[in-house]
Formats: sequence, C-alpha cells, structure tokens
Amino acid sequence: MPFRDTYWNIPQWAKLLLFIVQFLGVAILLGRLYRRVQLWLNGRTETKIDHVGLRLWRVIKYAFLQMRIARERYRAIMHFSIFAAMIFLFIGTALATIDHDIADLIFDVKLLKGDFYLLYELTLDFFTVAAIAGLGMALLRRVTPRPARLTYHASFTFMLWFLFLIVLSGLTLESFRLAAVQPEWQTWSFAGFAVSKIWPAIGLSDEALRTAHLVNWVFHFSLAGLTYAISLDLPLKHIIYAPLNVFFSSFKPAGQLATLNLDDEDAESFGVSQIHELSTWQLMDADACTECGMCQDACPAYMAGTPLNPKQIILDCREALSHYASAIYEADTAPMPVVRDFVSTGALWACTTCRACVYECPVLIEHVDTIVDMRRSLVLMDGEVPDLLATAMTQAERAGDPWGNSRGTRMDWAHGLDVPLFSEKQSADVLYWVGCAGSYDPDSQQTARAMVRIFEAAGIDYAVLGEEERCNCEWARRAGNEFLFQEATYSNIAVFDQYEFQTIVTHCPHCFNTFANEYPDFGGHYDVVHHSTYIARLIKQGHLKITSVAGEKATYHDSCYLGRYNQIYDAPRAILDASGLERLEMPRHKGEGLCCGGGGAQVWFETHQETPVNEIRLAEALSTGASTVVSACPFCTLMLSSAAQSKGETENLQIRDIAILVASALGK
Repeated sequence: MPFRDTYWNIPQWAKLLLFIVQFLGVAILLGRLYRRVQLWLNGRTETKIDHVGLRLWRVIKYAFLQMRIARERYRAIMHFSIFAAMIFLFIGTALATIDHDIADLIFDVKLLKGDFYLLYELTLDFFTVAAIAGLGMALLRRVTPRPARLTYHASFTFMLWFLFLIVLSGLTLESFRLAAVQPEWQTWSFAGFAVSKIWPAIGLSDEALRTAHLVNWVFHFSLAGLTYAISLDLPLKHIIYAPLNVFFSSFKPAGQLATLNLDDEDAESFGVSQIHELSTWQLMDADACTECGMCQDACPAYMAGTPLNPKQIILDCREALSHYASAIYEADTAPMPVVRDFVSTGALWACTTCRACVYECPVLIEHVDTIVDMRRSLVLMDGEVPDLLATAMTQAERAGDPWGNSRGTRMDWAHGLDVPLFSEKQSADVLYWVGCAGSYDPDSQQTARAMVRIFEAAGIDYAVLGEEERCNCEWARRAGNEFLFQEATYSNIAVFDQYEFQTIVTHCPHCFNTFANEYPDFGGHYDVVHHSTYIARLIKQGHLKITSVAGEKATYHDSCYLGRYNQIYDAPRAILDASGLERLEMPRHKGEGLCCGGGGAQVWFETHQETPVNEIRLAEALSTGASTVVSACPFCTLMLSSAAQSKGETENLQIRDIAILVASALGK
C-alpha cells in the first residue's frame, strides 16, 4: 500500500536539529512581530473591532482569493501561482508532521496512505511546478517589461531567488528519495519522478543518493527556519502584515472622513504631523504595503507629473516608523515629525482625493485618509495653505461660497423661472440642493435650470433653500480645514431642520457624498439622492418621457465621488441608453475611471502639473470618437470644459451635464 515514510533516511540527530531550527525560527519571528506591533500600538487607536465575520470574509476575499490582484491577468496568474503553492506546500508539510509525530506515534494511526496519499503527492508536485512557474514569471517581469510601478530594491530579487531555492530544494529532496527507493507509485510524484531520472543517468550510487538526500534534507529545513527568522526583513513580510491589515481595515463608508473633536480642550494637536499622531491602523497600513505600485499607476496626480506618489506616501510613513523605532521603545518625548521630514508638503497638496489608489490597493490601504490627516495638521496647526485656496476658504467663510459672491445673488440662476422656496412653502417632497456651482458657475446654472424643468415635467413637489443655502465646504474638509467644514455643517443642518421634506436631491456628487455619508456624524440623517439616480428612477417609473436623440455618439465620464466613493455607475448609463444615444466607453471607466483633476480642493488652486489631469482625461474622451462627453458633476464639467478650451477642442466636443441632456430631450 502506498504510504508516506516521513523520516526515511533521517537519523535521530537530524530530527532533533529540525525541531530546534524550526523552533528558533518561529520564536525569532514571533518576538520581532511582537516588537513591531508595539510600534503600531504607539499610534492613536480609534477603531473598535466589530463585524468579525465580515472581517474574516474580507481576509478570504482580498488576502486569499486576491480579488484586486486578479484585475490584471499576468499579475494574477503569477501571484496566485506563488501564493497558492506556498499555502498548499505548507499544508502538505504540516500534514506530514501530523501524520508521523501525532497520528502515528501517539494514536497509532496512519493518515498519509492509500489513495489519499497518492492524491497528496500529486497535489504537492502540481503546486511545486506552479511555484516554480510563478517565481519564474516574477523574475522575468523584473527583466522585461520592468513595470515602472514596481520597487526594484535588491531585497525583492533576493526574496524571489530565496523562495525559488526553497521550492527547488524540496523538489530535489523528493527526487533523491524516489531515485533510491523507486516505489511502485512514484509516478504520482510526477515532478520529483522526472527529476529523479537525472541521478542514475549521471552515475550516482545508492549510497551517494542517501547522502545527497540527507544533506538536502538538512539544507531544506534550514532554509525554512531561516525564512521565519528573516521574513520581516524581506518583502515576504506582507504574507503576515497584509491579512492583518485587511482584517482590521475600516468598515466606514468610503466617503466618510474621521471627525475631529475641535472642542476637546485636552487635544494638543489636530491632524497628523508626528509619528504618534498616525492611528494604529495607519501605521499598520505602512507595514502592509506590498509595493506593487498599483496605486501609483492609477494616481492621476502621479500621471500629471506632480510630486505625489501614493505608494511613496505610505512607504515614507513606514520609513519614519522604522527611523523612530528606537526612540519609541525608549519612550522618548522628543519630536518625531513625519510631515516635511519624510512626506513632502508638495505631495500632500497634489492629491485630488479621487480614491483610485484605494480602489486598486490589494491590501485595503487608505491612502486618502492619511493624506487628509496630514493636510489637517498643515492647515489647523501650521496655518500653511496655498494662497488661492486660502482665498477660497476666506470667501466661503465670509460670503457662504468659495467664489465670494454676494449672498443676495444666490438665486440669480433662476431668473425668469418660478422656483418655489422653502421659506415660503415650509414643506415639500424634495429639497433640491442647488449648491455653489449651480448658483454661480454659468455651466452649472444651466444644470440647475434643467433640473427645475425635469421636476416640473415629472410633477414633483420640490423647493429650494435659496439665500439660506451656504457652501457645505466639503472641499475645505478635504483640504484639511475641518473647522470651516464643521461650522458650515452645523449651519446647514440647522436650516434643514427648519423644514419638512422627504428627500434631498443634489446634482453635485461632492454635496451628495457629504450629506449622505458625513452629515450623520453630526446628527444630520437624511435621505439623499444624486440627480442621476433620481432622473433614472423617474424615467424607469414612467414619470419622464424623453425623446430619442439617436445618431449622436456620447461617452460618460465617471465622477470619483459618485463612482468610486458611492458605487453609482449604472444610473447615469441607464439614462444615456434611454435617450437613444450611442454610448461609448472610455478606456478607463467605472471603478477605474480617471479623475477630472478637480477633487480634493484642486479646483480652487493650482498645482504644477507637467501634463494636466483634465487634459489627460479629455484625450481619453476624444479617443472614443464621441461628440459629447456627459458628466454628472459640476466640477468634472468645469475641468473638462477648461481642458477642451485649452486644447482647442470646443468645436469638436461638447461637455454636458446629464440633466441638461435629459431636459433637452423633453422638448423634442
């Protein structure tokens, strides 16, 4: 009967050495891991551990099934081959240990025998070959095509060759045993059997095979023990850190930033400037980074040639943590700055908060939250704000809008329309939030007027706040000015609570995200709907009849705060399909859609860009052959229109809000 002879040809001293080496390796690993965890706990611990079942499912989904890595075929095959092989080879080794040292010695039961053992051998050889193939793909990729996003530190190459050596030594170990014993079932170990044919061919005697087997056995388990001991010095550490990071990552809505308690008299600082001001989970983020560079490839600011590289931000935090490690262990109270000393302010101000980095990260790192926290320190503690942005903040505080327009002009967009006001009606089914762009930006004023026409065509009971509206300062919050945001928040909630309504409809995704995901932290709980979703619902329910505009080619631009932040992709496309337009998709769309460049307060100040983000996106729109770019965000419309003017494409390409498209179809 086929069976596993675990310690064939292994003397007692070698068995003892095996356990000593493995014990020392694991002990060193656990001791070093404990020390690293102590560094993480030096940060602010602010998130409770809940939803344990869902957290475990996320570990399975992202750490084991690697759903985000699977978005690119070569990367998916390479990484999953290595990962699955290491898991199954580890399980195989564990089963062999259990079979001999527990089941056989203690209970006199043999597990690895018969058909199960044959399947065991076949499986392990399959994953041995898979590991060799995956590691070969990884090494080849570092020769050609050498993606710019990867880190080319020597430690990565060493790790790959080290793993290759472990797998290869395991294969040769099996081949020496098969060549010496030649069991009837040896072909089930197809890879080891193939290699075993080499040794008789080169004239190795039975004694030489046994000696080679023993030497190889000691070498193989020594490499395994060394792996445990040095894993935290190699990129291999992400095998430990990544699942931990996925498990502990936040369940908060994507569009919700942490709220600062500005009334806390005991608070010594706001935001993040020092290493201990990063949260425990942000410090864990830093260590969990696999340096795959997927965030770097997706970052519009990086594409534009700004100082921002989201991968580098996280690695800078890791470097700072390691740099200050000794001082933290010794409870040193000296300053331990991260901003400026490790993370440049130029990189922080270049972020559009588009969340493409977070969408791509295979281990759920929250780059944007860390960047905003550092901006908060710059603004609230250091008073460091780009000049144009500071002007917008001052105007929003004094006039209620970032353009600084007079409060008495907020309803000028509605000239000639009979738009109902809440101050007169007191109640309505829908509170239409016009927003600053809808009130003052010429293009967005057309969107607001289109929404009025849509409401009236569908017979909706609606009203607006008019002069009672003030900017919600979402952009100021993303720029770090939490004080201005909270002041505006409490003011708006007080106004909302004066009136009766069922739903807030807003055509700005930033306003939508703020009211839906951030106002609940301040007691403002409302049913908030973006105008694209609302219009799509009206069309589906038959409340709006639109005439087909067949023959026109259009492409839809996904707003970051509508798409990646709130997963609204289908409603705008359903509207385009209902209109009869020929809908063309840009190369990057939906979750992978490229930012317009206006988020994160970028629309209010200038960051030097070698190739502006909005021009990159415009080029993608032009590549589709569409004559119209449809947007569902006033900032996207503004940024893309600006790019069209800069590139002289205004005659070839229209930039239109989806509400304007629908309103125009109502009149045909």
